[in-house]
Amino acid sequence: MNISKQSAQTIIDEVGSVLQQQLNFFNAEGIILASTNPERIGQFHEGAASIVRDSLPELIVYVDDEYRGARKGCNFPLVIDQATVGVIGITGNSDEVYKYGRVIKKMTEILLKDSDAQERKKIEDRIRTRFLDDWILTDQGLADPTFLQRAQLHDIDVTLPRRVVLFRIADIEAFSDNAEGQQRIDKVNRRVRRFLADIDGAVFSKTSSSIICLIPVQSDKKMLAFIDQVFSLVQEQEGVPLIAGADSGADAGGVSVHQAYLKALKALQACMISERKRACLYDDTTYELFLDEISEQTKTQFIRHVFRNCTDKEIMEYACLLKTLYETDGSISKTAEAHFIHKNTLQYKLNKLTQKTGSDPRSYIAIPLYHLAVLFSKS
Repeated sequence: MNISKQSAQTIIDEVGSVLQQQLNFFNAEGIILASTNPERIGQFHEGAASIVRDSLPELIVYVDDEYRGARKGCNFPLVIDQATVGVIGITGNSDEVYKYGRVIKKMTEILLKDSDAQERKKIEDRIRTRFLDDWILTDQGLADPTFLQRAQLHDIDVTLPRRVVLFRIADIEAFSDNAEGQQRIDKVNRRVRRFLADIDGAVFSKTSSSIICLIPVQSDKKMLAFIDQVFSLVQEQEGVPLIAGADSGADAGGVSVHQAYLKALKALQACMISERKRACLYDDTTYELFLDEISEQTKTQFIRHVFRNCTDKEIMEYACLLKTLYETDGSISKTAEAHFIHKNTLQYKLNKLTQKTGSDPRSYIAIPLYHLAVLFSKS
């Protein structure tokens, strides 16, 4: 067992806070890895080294320097899986501190086992994450025997036809840049992971901004029902609204998981652009399919072309008004109400936009251009 200085110090701090005694943690070579006395860290302790070398059940030091680098006290081997991995020592007169010896030995061994289990779990999680990334985020062929062996190692049947749903916190930017927000994201991830654990054949994964759910092939109707369940669960338990995108029902089970993931990603992006839909299926998307394939430079040029003669501030204002206008099917009254302005004021603004650009945003010819420019400004 490889024990880091950080892990050793954490254990010493925990045990020391309970017993209020001076403690030292030695590695198998007798070097002090951690101590309640920082000045002793890094020093050699001949007595601790002899405990490991000679398989001693304990070692009592009656006077300072009885062993090189030793101070009076009691020292006990730390045994994990029948192997001595280090030594724990308690400084002081043996008559006073020996009674604590077995307690600190047992406490330290328990903490070591727990720390080792947590580290193993982290390693296993990293290995599983790499496998899921290869499977979902790249076009991994199922004919590769090495890949199939990795899947078997993680007890995942990659031949089972699955569909892909991506979830994302609606306003994730508000959570990403602070510790409290990251904790909330972690809670949402755990909540969805536990929910998927009750579905046979389901697989949970994630990226930095999205939750990836792989579930056995089912109809679009059942997919939407599944999405609603997750929405309700996370909203009720964590108070966080989600949006979601799902792959194509038309080719469900007939494409690779990676291809299904890419379609679910486009559906999720459609939700992010529209701001009206909380869930979107790939087969229901339209213009959103190509928005991310257009460069930002081209989008900017198109926006400035449509909103010609307008300042950046005016473009933002007009885009906001037109977005509402088109979402309400051209309703002047609803748009004015949504922006807390009089209908005449809205009409005045639209007329002014027409004068500046030479195109009326209410005309059938100009609507597609303005609508696309508004979408570009939001994408």
